[in-house]
Amino acid sequence: MAKKLMFLILIVISVAAFPITSGADLGNFNNYSSDSGSGGWSGGSSDWGGSYGGGYGGVYGGGYSSGAYSSGPITVGDIFFGFVFFAGFILFFIVAAKKKYDEKSDKGMVRQGYNVQVPNFTDAIVAEIRKRDPDFSYEKFIGWVKEVFITLQDAWSNRDFEKCRPFEKEELYAQHIAQIQNYKDRGLINKMDRINVNRSYLFKYTTDAQYEYLTVYIQSRMSDYIIDERTGNVVKGDPNAEYEMKYLYTFIRKIGVLTDPAKSNNSVVACPHCGAPTQITSAGKCEYCGFIVTTGEYDWVLSDIEALHNETGIGKGGVITR
Repeated sequence: MAKKLMFLILIVISVAAFPITSGADLGNFNNYSSDSGSGGWSGGSSDWGGSYGGGYGGVYGGGYSSGAYSSGPITVGDIFFGFVFFAGFILFFIVAAKKKYDEKSDKGMVRQGYNVQVPNFTDAIVAEIRKRDPDFSYEKFIGWVKEVFITLQDAWSNRDFEKCRPFEKEELYAQHIAQIQNYKDRGLINKMDRINVNRSYLFKYTTDAQYEYLTVYIQSRMSDYIIDERTGNVVKGDPNAEYEMKYLYTFIRKIGVLTDPAKSNNSVVACPHCGAPTQITSAGKCEYCGFIVTTGEYDWVLSDIEALHNETGIGKGGVITR
């Protein structure tokens, strides 16, 4: 019985060494937790010692001196189970040590979506797009995407999303407006500071009868916390902590629309139809030329945002033709 108990404990240890996570949207997906079960890791506040260090003495220490191990001859079975137990013990410490090393490698960082690996299909996607659109510039497009990303975070923090109207599709814009209104109703502000885009590249390109869809992987680093509007007190998160967050941003445009070197992807505040710096009305209409510019009929517009957690399934990437 004691041998079986030891074996069960070994299984529990092995499972504990590989924690399962759970989890979306602009600044609204962060659970602000720093433990490994939240989808990331935290440097400076590791709970390996607290969670497991005391357990070694309490769970295993008393067991070693029990009658099950202090009497009777040592059998081959005892040696086998002892070896398995020892191997599991070593495995556990290797995993724990790796986590500790990761934590110390970037002090104070919490990584969301740490286990999600997003392949880079930039070359294949650019080659496919240029078959239809020879003037498509990856460098110009990805630079514009970074500008869109930072503008979104800034607008979210300031609870002023009007500046995002030129490059968001109607449905996504309405969703963000509703979420910001929810924060206003509760007297809260979700602040996102020190925003950096560390990596970005093309992950997926698909088409259908009406649209082409271009999905961009973005790895960013920023602070993310929530304050009470009235008092200024922090109610969730830590202004001094930084998060590494991973996103998939999907942009769409109408089939047949081609890159205009003079107008396309110039700025987040320029009309993609006439090129004029402009404010876009609530209906997505340019004040200068009168065209609705948020449907993808003149250039790429943002249609979907997915924040990546450890359990997120990203599906197939690359060029997918329909």
